[in-house]
Amino acid sequence: MAQTIALEGIISCSVFHFHEDALIFRFHELRHTFATLALQNGVDIKTVSSMLGHYDAGFTLRTYTHATRQMQNQAAETMGNFMTQMM
Repeated sequence: MAQTIALEGIISCSVFHFHEDALIFRFHELRHTFATLALQNGVDIKTVSSMLGHYDAGFTLRTYTHATRQMQNQAAETMGNFMTQMM
């Protein structure tokens, strides 16, 4: 029986399947990881969208990117710094 897990870290956002002691993944899942990690590391959305062969950057954002813990922590820190400056 196959077991599905989500792994954190460098391969965040990809879903891998274990079946009879073998790791199985689809190439498509790596596209999600690529898009997420590229944006997380400062590549602009138009470039990522173009690299994935998409016409619309909005489609790339909606479909291929996911908020990681690192992105959420950075957003919280950014807003915390902003609020500190405002007070």
